[in-house]
This record gives sequence, structure tokens and C-alpha cells, in this order.
Amino acid sequence: MTRLATAAMLGMTALVLSGCGRQVYRATPPDLSTACVDNLAAVASRPLAYLEPKEKAQARRVEFAAVAACVRMEGTALPVALYRLDALHEPSEIDVRIVLSEGGTFAASAEVLDANFQTLRRYGFSDFARRTNEYSLSVFVDRRRPVAPTYLLLRPDPSQVGGSDTAIASQSSGFMLPGGGSYTYGTEVTRRRPLVGAGQLQVVPYPVRPIGFETEDVPRG
Repeated sequence: MTRLATAAMLGMTALVLSGCGRQVYRATPPDLSTACVDNLAAVASRPLAYLEPKEKAQARRVEFAAVAACVRMEGTALPVALYRLDALHEPSEIDVRIVLSEGGTFAASAEVLDANFQTLRRYGFSDFARRTNEYSLSVFVDRRRPVAPTYLLLRPDPSQVGGSDTAIASQSSGFMLPGGGSYTYGTEVTRRRPLVGAGQLQVVPYPVRPIGFETEDVPRG
């Protein structure tokens, strides 16, 4: 084996070993084996409130499994997260963010429901905007409307679960050769993040200020 080939192999080995100590994230699947209810009215809802002063939006990042409940819909047990909107006294924008991860990215759908759990609006995972490390969706709600939005329902989008988020990027590496000089090589890396019915998300509402009034901006994270 030539000196160049030996050096290249050592460099590749070092790259592999450098990733061995990392803790690998895996999305936690929701538990559908117990306490499954028959309708959304029986699901324990969670209050959705504005951020407290100095509270960071990322502090509300959770596993979907940690906020999900099991409900039977159309004869099938499904995990859902049900948020109450009664604390949103002003017109509000609900910021839903999904963390992109090779250990599982939540292919979510969102529904705005009225007090009778009837769907007012629905958003599939294809309505989420893909950003660098996440997907995001902005949902506007105004509880002053005649048919007031009362709940936000999150659940897996069955048309997207089982797919993948694929991105291709170029990556270059280099190292010093014995006796001086350097060797640089490039590779094309394909990253596939599986779309699953679980993963990390954060749901944060922000009040929408009327245009023309000077107000303190609410930082988003």
C-alpha cells in the first residue's frame, strides 16, 4: 500500500471514530397500548399559553410521545396531542416547529377545532415550511370570531409517515501527510431523515399586534 493510500485510510478511520462517541437520538413512539379513549372529548387537553417573561421558546420543545394521548378515530387507535386555546385572549399566531432528525422526524398534521371538536381548518405535513434544521407552520387564530377556534389538534399525517426528508450536500476533508504536505478529498453526502409518527416538536403562541401601534417585539426562538 502506498504512503498516500495509507494516509487516506488513516484519515477515514479517524472520521469514523470521531462519531462513535456521539449519543444517537431516536424518536420515542407514543404508547397506544393502554388508556385509549373513544372520542376527542375524552382526551385530556393541554393549555396553550403565551411565553412568560424571559422564557425561551425552545424550553417548550418536547417529544410528541410526552404530550400524546391515544384516541380511536374511524376504528383506528391514533396518537394525538390536544391543546386548549382559551388562554389566547388576543388574535394569535401559533408557531409549530418540528425538529429535523435522522433519528426520526415527526410528520405532523394540524387541525383547528371548534368547541364541538369539528374541524375548522386542517394543515397536512406538506403545508409545513422546510427550514435548515426544522419544519415550521404558522396557524392564525382569533377567538373573537363567531365560531371560535377552541382547540389545536396535532397528529401524524398518514400520507407522509413512512417517507423521508432527503438532502444532498458536499463535504470535504483533509489531513497532513507524513513528511509534510496535505491531502484533501471531497465526498457527496446524502442525508435521509425518516418521517415517522413521533419526534420532537414545540408549540408556542404569540399575540398578533395591530399594525400602526408601537409595541415591544416578542422574540421567537
